[in-house]
Amino acid sequence: MTHCPYKGRQPTGRSSGGTLHEDLVWIYRTPLPESQKIAGLACFYSEKVDLTVDGERLERPRTVFS
Repeated sequence: MTHCPYKGRQPTGRSSGGTLHEDLVWIYRTPLPESQKIAGLACFYSEKVDLTVDGERLERPRTVFS
């Protein structure tokens, strides 16, 4: 679980097919009142997942989060 003073608390792990994947996607299901516009939106670490936009696969960036 992580905490942001602007957005609130959110879990850090997600499961898929019975496997827990840490630090893969961030979702604030119940953000603080000031940040309600982000409720339910997902943000993926593009360093850790394969993303396709308009039919084109994006290259994974190399960062400190890779």
